[in-house]
Formats: sequence, C-alpha cells, structure tokens
Amino acid sequence: MNPIQKFYCRIYQSVLHLALPFLPYRKPEILSSIFALPDLFHEKKISTVLLITDKSIRSFGLSFPLEQELKNQDIECIIYDDTVPNPTSDNVEEARKLYIDHHCEALIGFGGGSSIDCAKAVGARIARPKKSLAKMEGILKVLKRIPLLVAIPTTAGTGSETTLAAVIVDSKTRHKYPINDFPLIPRYAVLDPY
Repeated sequence: MNPIQKFYCRIYQSVLHLALPFLPYRKPEILSSIFALPDLFHEKKISTVLLITDKSIRSFGLSFPLEQELKNQDIECIIYDDTVPNPTSDNVEEARKLYIDHHCEALIGFGGGSSIDCAKAVGARIARPKKSLAKMEGILKVLKRIPLLVAIPTTAGTGSETTLAAVIVDSKTRHKYPINDFPLIPRYAVLDPY
C-alpha cells in the first residue's frame, strides 16, 4: 500500500472511530418464542409476510410450527426457501419479486446467517428499488428504512440477527461483498430454543 493510500485509510478509520458513538446503532428487540410473532404482526397491522429460509430448514420441518401459527392467526406467510449458503444476488431478486407480487409487509429471515443475510438484502432492495445490490456494497449505502425485519436464527455463532451487515455473492461475477448499514439491523430477533 502506498503512503497516500495508507494515510487515507488511517484518516477514514479515525473519523469512523470518532463517529461510532453518534451513529444510529440499535439492538433488536428480543422475543423468546415464535408464537409471539402473530401478536406483533397484528399490532403492526401486518397481514402478509415473506419468510426467507432454505431447503434444509424446511426439510427438517423447523419452520412449520411458525408457518402453522401464522396461518392459524390469519397472517399469510409466503415462503422463499431457495436460499443457498452464501446467498446470491439471484436469491435476493427472486425473494424480492415474491415480496412485491404478494404485497408482503414484513420479512422473516429464518435459518442460519445466509437466510438472514438474504432477508436483509431483500429489505435493502425494497427500500432502494432503483439501486442495485452491487451499488450498495460497502458502508452506509442503503440509507433508507427497510420493511419490518424479524430474524430467527437456527444456528449459534453467526450473530447475523444483531449485525448491520449482509454478505452477498454476485450471481454473474461470483464476487462476494458486504452491504453494511444501520437499517439492516433486524427490528426483532426471536431466540427460541424449541
């Protein structure tokens, strides 16, 4: 790294370090059961949600209790279960199309970090429909509130349910990149050990 680049990076890091206490970081509100979600959605007047997960989660039946509870409470649950490990831009666009076509009002990321990251990226694309995912690569490029996002982690360790980052793979170039912005922090995280 040449001295000018090094100087720029040090200045950037210093400014970001000074600004951190003033940035709008928040913690998601923790819910202890998936069965609390219908009441939350009714309270927010949400009648249709998009559940983003993967084939493994569904094949094990992990999402079925939530799907059934939402149905019992008259909340339509649209399922996108084609998320792959390291979600792709195609995954995001397919899920986004479902969200729009079914007039969804909230997102649920159900699974490991990949499903939650996919849900975050879908939210970013919904908030910024004229901006591609590639243009949101980096820090603070979403800048708009995304739809209500609920994260339901099924694996320990990724922490995706609390972070402001989503990592996406470009389907064409296979370039893997992060999208980092405060609106991507889920509003709610369900930590249900059932």
